[in-house]
Amino acid sequence: MARRRRGNRRTSVIEDLLDLPWQFSVGLGFAVLVFLKGVFPAIAGGNMFMQPMAAAASSLAWLFSGAFFLIAAIVFIKGKFSQGKSPATEPATRTSAPRQKLRQEPAYSAPASEKPADHNTRPDILDKLLSDSQTTPSATKPKPTEWTLDVIRDLEWKRFEDVCQQFYEKKGIRSDTTDLGPDGGIDIRLYQDDSGRPTSIVQCKAWGERYVGVKPIRELLGVMTHEKIAKAFFMTSGSYSDEAKAVAQANRITLIDGNMLLMMIQRLPAPERESLLAFAIDGDYATPTCPSCGIKMVARQGTNGRSDFWGCQNYPRCRQKLGKRRELNA
Repeated sequence: MARRRRGNRRTSVIEDLLDLPWQFSVGLGFAVLVFLKGVFPAIAGGNMFMQPMAAAASSLAWLFSGAFFLIAAIVFIKGKFSQGKSPATEPATRTSAPRQKLRQEPAYSAPASEKPADHNTRPDILDKLLSDSQTTPSATKPKPTEWTLDVIRDLEWKRFEDVCQQFYEKKGIRSDTTDLGPDGGIDIRLYQDDSGRPTSIVQCKAWGERYVGVKPIRELLGVMTHEKIAKAFFMTSGSYSDEAKAVAQANRITLIDGNMLLMMIQRLPAPERESLLAFAIDGDYATPTCPSCGIKMVARQGTNGRSDFWGCQNYPRCRQKLGKRRELNA
């Protein structure tokens, strides 16, 4: 699937500061004050063009630095409030599903003793706490013994791509997947002759039960034109809109939804079908993989009204995010 992911918006500067220790914002506030009050006027010197700008900046210095001090105060108060919260008020129900916010979904939460104390916890410590306390659905529920639509929809995006590629291999079609990072809209290349060039390309979307609209189909059509490929396949765990079907039919794009993929897998010989299932559900097949780092992500709780999401374990070095989709049999 293309590495431009759902829920992968860049956070604003203010959101980043709210997730950092309050001392960081205080430091920024003083740095801004010193620069606008002293450094910038000194740099302007006798320059007739820069002097008015320096004077204006100096007069607004307290306004700009005050914004950082205000953010620091908000983070400080949030931290004190979190530390003073009574453990008795935290939900203590253990469940195999990731934690959900109370006002959106039925509450599933780790015990209070396993939760990080506040948002100012160092990222590396927070990641360890989350990875130690978090129990993934695929690791706790019984492993599937046969292919079903739920199994297909439970697969995280990278495992779904790999299963699709392995399916073509078991059908005797030489194929390969693209590396991590930007893939140019191509997830799998199929080679059905001896030319050494791909004869078809495949795009995969592990979107649970969601519909695929016309936009991803048109994007795939653009990739076909650019790559001079006459035929393509679009594979999803969900379904397609009527408009998407119409565009695909007119442009030699074969749409394979979750039900059709299940039927194709079930038609494989029993040994091939069983080995593909073993490959699909090996290890943690539900927690998404970071599109940049290739490691399993961790469940994060959204702050300030934002939705829960999957974040990379290498945060803040890697800021990849994926939005939460259909939870596994929650």
